Amino acid sequence: MSYVVGTAGHVDHGKSALIKALTGIDTAHLPQEKKRGMTIDLGFAYFKHQNGEPVGVIDVPGHERFIRNMVAGVWSLDMVLFVVAADEGWMQMSTDHLKVIASMGIENVTLVITKADLVDEEMLGLVEEESLEQFLDIAGFIPDSVTVSALQGEGIEGLRQHICQKLDKTVDGERQDHARHGHLYIDRVFTVNGVGTTVTGSLCGGEFAVGQKLYMQPGGREVQVKSLQSYHQNIQLAKPVSRVAIGLKGIKKKEVERGFCLTSHKEASFVTDEVIVRLNSQLFENKCRNNSEVEVAFGTFNTLAKIFVFKGTNLARLRLKQPASCFWNQRALLIQHGGSRILNCGAIVWSGAVAKADRNKLYDLLMAMPQHPAWEDYVTINMSLYGFAKRGEQALDESGYKICGDWLYTEECFNQTYQQVGAILKQGQIDLSSIELSGKLQMAVAPLSAVLDELVQEGKIRQCNELYSLGSGQNEAQLSPTAKKILEHMEQAGKQGYEADKEKIPGAQKELRNLVRLGFAVPMEGKIYYLASIYEGLVQDLLRHRQEGERFAISEARERTGLSRKYMIPLLNRMEADGWIKRVDNDREVLKALEVEYA
Repeated sequence: MSYVVGTAGHVDHGKSALIKALTGIDTAHLPQEKKRGMTIDLGFAYFKHQNGEPVGVIDVPGHERFIRNMVAGVWSLDMVLFVVAADEGWMQMSTDHLKVIASMGIENVTLVITKADLVDEEMLGLVEEESLEQFLDIAGFIPDSVTVSALQGEGIEGLRQHICQKLDKTVDGERQDHARHGHLYIDRVFTVNGVGTTVTGSLCGGEFAVGQKLYMQPGGREVQVKSLQSYHQNIQLAKPVSRVAIGLKGIKKKEVERGFCLTSHKEASFVTDEVIVRLNSQLFENKCRNNSEVEVAFGTFNTLAKIFVFKGTNLARLRLKQPASCFWNQRALLIQHGGSRILNCGAIVWSGAVAKADRNKLYDLLMAMPQHPAWEDYVTINMSLYGFAKRGEQALDESGYKICGDWLYTEECFNQTYQQVGAILKQGQIDLSSIELSGKLQMAVAPLSAVLDELVQEGKIRQCNELYSLGSGQNEAQLSPTAKKILEHMEQAGKQGYEADKEKIPGAQKELRNLVRLGFAVPMEGKIYYLASIYEGLVQDLLRHRQEGERFAISEARERTGLSRKYMIPLLNRMEADGWIKRVDNDREVLKALEVEYA
């Protein structure tokens, strides 16, 4: 299993020196970083786990002016090495960094006291004691503590072993609890000769493979993995969590930005310009003014947003200046616009605009969620509000729901959607796409498409390319040449019926069975077949203006339909099998009066 750890702590407390001692790699890559001796952007290194697997290490900037880069570095970490210099002790940015870590929900933290060679044992003890007190006060837990000197190399090997043991012990279960489709927030974009557009980031949630098709969010553009590299090795398969460089086919460098997200499934993340965040008032006292502009950061993405805090709640709606790719219950940080002061933090508990009529109900549902919600809570809220929800990868009891691809529906909502789709298609007498139906139903395309696909599978509507129409089965354009020929002969036969034994068409019996299964043909006794539309027309002719319980004779039926007795009796028997009528002596009694049908 692969891991990624990162550093945090006050500026100039020895984070980069510690990483160089652990890995042998100098993470400073910008000229101004080397000149100023300060980490400005994210730096990357790795060392080998005891089992031979690489452990990625992210060097996070310590200065407050680069807090956005700090957030971009910690979102994917399996573990944080929180660095406090022995000669300076706990500082203001130590507090700010710990608040960021706590706001990101990271509890797998080890306190690393650096520069131990500069102070005596008594000072080391005082620095450790103060730091642990700060952890308990701010984050609510006491971490493990390790003392090192990067300059002298003291304690480095012990720290390396401690990291490996703690990762093996704590990470596996956490990943299962937070499983998502494979995704990677981009932190760098550049061009490599012979490869083309290349992006880097921390891969989480699932694997990426060479040749795999991915989706570049928020635009949803399909791209292909041309090459993969992890820790300076060319690989065919990248596993989470690991630092990965991905050569991409199908997109140019200028079309990619830091903060974009690569996903293995198009619907894996929410793509939105509006989110609701449940704020954490315990970590930050700063209050956000309604309709003010703040900066919001999650993953490696950050943008400006207008904030609206709902009175009497800890919920805030953020209207993002640009669309983003995010995940449910993902942690986000609110930063002062034009500055570096952290205003608040929270979890994304809703995405997308909410109709005014639904807002109060939604707010009540969100406020009722437990402090540490599970995916089941998200599903329950959606079911209460809309009647459908995204399935997700987390284990969930789905027995009470209708499964439609990646979506769950209540039976009531599914049937209501089917009725509405049927009414629209019948009224317009025209084939419509999922996008057109979405507009008419005021329903998002993704969940509606899942219902439409299920209705096609159940034979309740037809699909041809991107268009949907009334009727069962497929569209004729999708049938084989033999099936099309048989349908043509059925149409020519009309009310006289198609008699399969009279025509010698190779493979006809197999195609006939398929046409019946798909809803194009209706079988009668004596190997007689009718087009479904002809059969439905005959049923209409026989039952029009007749009431339930009314009886009619065979002679009346022949007069209405114009059929001879040879075809009349098989037709009546078929209608009896379908529940329309029943035989009473020599007459037939109507069991169901005609109603509006959608299929």
